[in-house]
Amino acid sequence: KLVDEILQGKSGRIIWGVFQILLMILGDIGNLITLIVLNRRWMRKCGINNLLQGLAVSDIIAPTIASIPLIIYYYASNKVTNEHVIVFVMPLATAATFASNWIVVTITAFRLFIVIKPLYSQVYCSSRNEKKALTIIFMLSLLSITPYYFDSYFMFSSHIQNIIKLMSAVLSLLGPWIICVILWLILIRVVGQEIGEKNSLKLTLHSEVIAQRIRSKSKITKMVLIICFCNIICQLPVLIRTILDLIDTGSCGRAKTFFFVYLLFTSNLLLIVNHSINFFIYSLTNAKFRYSIKMMCRRCCCLQNLYNPQQSMTIDNSNIKMYKMSPRATHSISTLSARSTVKFLALTRVRDF
Repeated sequence: KLVDEILQGKSGRIIWGVFQILLMILGDIGNLITLIVLNRRWMRKCGINNLLQGLAVSDIIAPTIASIPLIIYYYASNKVTNEHVIVFVMPLATAATFASNWIVVTITAFRLFIVIKPLYSQVYCSSRNEKKALTIIFMLSLLSITPYYFDSYFMFSSHIQNIIKLMSAVLSLLGPWIICVILWLILIRVVGQEIGEKNSLKLTLHSEVIAQRIRSKSKITKMVLIICFCNIICQLPVLIRTILDLIDTGSCGRAKTFFFVYLLFTSNLLLIVNHSINFFIYSLTNAKFRYSIKMMCRRCCCLQNLYNPQQSMTIDNSNIKMYKMSPRATHSISTLSARSTVKFLALTRVRDF
């Protein structure tokens, strides 16, 4: 009852019914722009382009589906449908979160392999292997949520339900989070050795083209490090809340309820931030991404100016004037000039004679 009072109050309606839905919409817009930019021809040469596109797709699906129960809870007239929506829809959000976390792990692993073994990376970190990794991740994410639907139909016992929740938490949250932390620490150490101050003098020995390639690779590596770090920080409250749900004894007091509600709000907020922040990371760390956005904005402005009604009216008026002047006026002017030249030649001949 206390949780329902908090959710149905003014602060709960503002926080969950307005604020998080607006963040979800803004995040979806940013991820859609990211997908459009990553599909550009000059952006496809990036080493992890396919993985970044898969990450953008999962970042669109997860917060959108997770916000559907909030929209029904605050804006729908029939509250009974909210329970059915949670049963059938929330596992899809779990699958999208599963895919997003493991895609971040795959991006970090690929980038670590590219930095450590740059010669072998052209074979093992190709776009074909990226597509295979994405296919495996999405298939595993769909398989991981099948026990939830079996539970809704067959009504398993509480022991089996706890086992299903534990396996889901380990596969979708705890496992990728621990692997992400390990890969992030290793990649920071490798970056400090390979692209740090120790090898800064090597850039002066290379030609300008090779030095520019080394700098671009270091920028992409830093971008991957920032993505991995944001994923680690934003997933931490979700991981804490999941662990507390698994070890919950059932006793619930007022202080514990408030703590659970605020932890739920923090975890949901950081999840939406985690799924929405990649657009800002790309735009701050990737020069090609910023250039692509500028080109898209310029094309949109050019199309807007081209289809402006005032300019179209002026263009039509000028075309009408040119159409009136072009065929007949030029013909009449040419005939008048020819007649005047003939008359002038005749007069000169008369004077000569």
